[in-house]
Amino acid sequence: MSVKIKVSYQKEQELQAILQLLRPVIKSYKAADRQQGVYKRAYIEIKHAIETSDKK
Repeated sequence: MSVKIKVSYQKEQELQAILQLLRPVIKSYKAADRQQGVYKRAYIEIKHAIETSDKK
């Protein structure tokens, strides 16, 4: 199972702050191409997710 996060930001410093916080679990990230408008986008993929089970 993988987790993908879409991040919207206005300034490059905002993206760098998020990447710094998530650095231990980031598998990869990519800034969207041809960004227009007020908000820019980046896509972050997490290395692994914690799986929960309903075993009784």
